[in-house]
Amino acid sequence: MVQHRLPFENRWTTGDRAWHWHCQLERIGIDTVRTMYADHECHHPADQLVVADVPPQFVRDWLAFHDRHAARRQMLWRSAVIVLVAVGAGASLYSALW
Repeated sequence: MVQHRLPFENRWTTGDRAWHWHCQLERIGIDTVRTMYADHECHHPADQLVVADVPPQFVRDWLAFHDRHAARRQMLWRSAVIVLVAVGAGASLYSALW
């Protein structure tokens, strides 16, 4: 049997159950899970499950992982744009002076 490793820190369960929860949340999608989690926190905070059999703590960790991943991707994109703008500005300054 293949042992899967989650791409984020998980303190709520291990092994196949955690991987099953992760895959279930990935299939549903980030926006839908975020909406379901917000509804859970606003209207049903005492319930032990958010999505089918997934507890809210696991969903919170999963959403935090995706938020960090999106922030890192945005930072790389911004860095690339800044470098390209700097190169373009340097090239136009060089061509203007020669």
